[in-house]
Amino acid sequence: MGLNHSKIRPLAGIKNLLVTGGRQKREIRAGLFHGLTLEIDLSYETQMLLGLYETETFGFIRSCAARTQWMVDVGAGAGELAVYFLKRSQSKSVYAFEPQRSRTELLELNAGYNLSEREVGNRLLVYNKFVSDKINDDSVALDALNLDPSQRGFLKVDVDGFELEVLRSGVEILKSGNVDILIETHSLELEQECESLLLDLGYKPQILRNAWWRLIIPERRPIEHNRWLVAYAFAR
Repeated sequence: MGLNHSKIRPLAGIKNLLVTGGRQKREIRAGLFHGLTLEIDLSYETQMLLGLYETETFGFIRSCAARTQWMVDVGAGAGELAVYFLKRSQSKSVYAFEPQRSRTELLELNAGYNLSEREVGNRLLVYNKFVSDKINDDSVALDALNLDPSQRGFLKVDVDGFELEVLRSGVEILKSGNVDILIETHSLELEQECESLLLDLGYKPQILRNAWWRLIIPERRPIEHNRWLVAYAFAR
């Protein structure tokens, strides 16, 4: 059983006694998003507030943000990572894809808490669409964004089982070798297929495993296999 899939949650009962649900505007206290102001519901986002949410990815994200010139967030959710790149990188454009309108409304609210209207308007592009190699009215391909292959980019993918479709939609931009990649994987088979595709494109993907201390402070994960695949850009 995966560390984040454990049914033993020694701190959950204590937390449930101390916090009540409902979103509130709060300043993140630690971790990657330290100092950012986000709408947080403590009934299930306490780890976000305390800087413990997906800490396994923080080192990779920080190292990539230092040189990123554009960023694509596929499965942007409430937009915390998109806001981070807007606030703490030199990214000229941040593309956020999230099909749920309620989530993009929250994303735009979070962006407004941390950046001026001008900064948001000039740099943040939000789409209520999927990203896929199967194009229709509800989806778009990465390669259709006309991203500059000469500039260093960052791609984050968190799409609950459609990771491979996202990568296939951006084969041309990925071929440039100038893209740092973070993928949250949702099955071993998908992880291996994504790894194989990235190898074919010249990348050297690595697996980020769940931290050992997730036995004590697990994240709420609905599936057993849930971790990250990362790859650094290799073009020089």
